[in-house]
Amino acid sequence: MFVYTNEAHPGEHVPHHDTWERKLANARLLRDEIGIRRPILVDDLTGTVHRAFGGMPNMTWVFDRGGLVIYKANWTSAANVEGFLERYRAGRESGSQRVAMSRYETEQIEFRRADPARFQRALERNGPRAVTEFDNARAIWERRGQ
Repeated sequence: MFVYTNEAHPGEHVPHHDTWERKLANARLLRDEIGIRRPILVDDLTGTVHRAFGGMPNMTWVFDRGGLVIYKANWTSAANVEGFLERYRAGRESGSQRVAMSRYETEQIEFRRADPARFQRALERNGPRAVTEFDNARAIWERRGQ
């Protein structure tokens, strides 16, 4: 499932969620623009779920049926999630065939391909304020050397 928490860069055209109806409309807009096919759960207006799971803007969590966290990333990469799920399923299937399997955890750095033009179009869709605020944030990051 996909949990829609908030609008990352609100602007005049796609503003911050101030009503439940607006939040649902923005979740539908995201679904339609990106083509999300899995069920979308919408967080409440105060962001209860978002805060409970780290508050980062684009996190991914995968849980097994028992509620155990089996994958966590502070940025979403559909390709990485898909690759993990394939490996996880293969491991579980091997374990069910009485092959000795041991679970272990990893932490790694990944890279993602950025699409600045697409991101800029999304900012512009949201409105001039979203563009200005992101440009201001980018200037701060550059001054900090990030």
